[in-house]
Amino acid sequence: MAPALLGSILLANEEKHESLKPSSASCGNGDIDSGVLEGGLRYGEITAISGASGTGKTTFAFQAIASHLIAHEEGQVALVATTDPSLARLRDILIARLSRNDRGPVLEESGYVYQKQHSAVISTQDIMIQVTSMLERVRISRVFDFPGVAEALSEFSVSFKGEGKANEEKADESEHDRVRSIADSEDDLVADLETQRPGTASTTKDEDSGVKILPASMFVVDNIANVVGSTMAKSQVQGHAFLASFIRSLQHWTRRRHMCTLILNAAVGLHPQNTQHHRRPDDQVSIFASVSGKPALGKHFSYLIDTSIFLFTLPRSKDDADTAYGDAGDSKRFGEVGLIEVLKDRHGGREGRWGAFTVKRGTELQNVRL
Repeated sequence: MAPALLGSILLANEEKHESLKPSSASCGNGDIDSGVLEGGLRYGEITAISGASGTGKTTFAFQAIASHLIAHEEGQVALVATTDPSLARLRDILIARLSRNDRGPVLEESGYVYQKQHSAVISTQDIMIQVTSMLERVRISRVFDFPGVAEALSEFSVSFKGEGKANEEKADESEHDRVRSIADSEDDLVADLETQRPGTASTTKDEDSGVKILPASMFVVDNIANVVGSTMAKSQVQGHAFLASFIRSLQHWTRRRHMCTLILNAAVGLHPQNTQHHRRPDDQVSIFASVSGKPALGKHFSYLIDTSIFLFTLPRSKDDADTAYGDAGDSKRFGEVGLIEVLKDRHGGREGRWGAFTVKRGTELQNVRL
């Protein structure tokens, strides 16, 4: 039996571990970053982005990937795709961000600030070279079932272990022996601090702390409902069991390695014109009463994640609403606006915050004033 640890040791290790967390990844829109997300999408947490098709889920995810690749010169991304990934869109987002020198949020003494870095104009050729280099740091796994998603996470985890092992071999022998002599209960705590820290290089050490630096990483699943839904259709119990087991494993690596983990999810709910559907009180998840949809996979999934973001559309004006919800709503076109709402925030006060946006050219999130 391993000896018990003092609370002060546990607290010191926890504080040290939290201090190594990278700054949040931008969603590509400064107002949403600051007004809704309090800086962006956090590392060390699992964030679910739910919404119906066409609400901007993939654009949000690709903007976050672009922010990650630009901010961390050796940062890695694992993209688990259940459908054909539109890498051309990711490429276009990277080109647009680099063209305007938009590096996303930076951490200053006053907190997270969305800031555009101004420097010399970059040539088109240099931009394409940078984009190609960034895309080489994106690992894409095509999966068709839930075991495939779990296998992709396992392969990504193995890559961490491999990098850690390679760097341990470069450490001096006395330090290596000291780490190996630690008792079992303390080993896991020290492993987080003695292995590599999220940063911008994979083989260097922080001069102040001596902690080895590990490239920051991002894990994205697009779209988990495509693979979990088929399993739940056969057996709800088995589907929820698989999902819970996978999320627990994902939580371990997300928190231990300070990964920014994004899980894209579908939305369910009937059209508000369907008078045969009578919603129960617990069906209403949004602060907007006219929103009849909700994230797929049920409440069980929401309990497992850290942050739940819901994307949906609403009529832009009163006239648009009259057209949308009137008798001719299905046949007439009307103006719509996209909305983002934080349904859950386990580690902060973002729950209930919302913002409006439109997706321009399929790559850019623009503000909308209502």
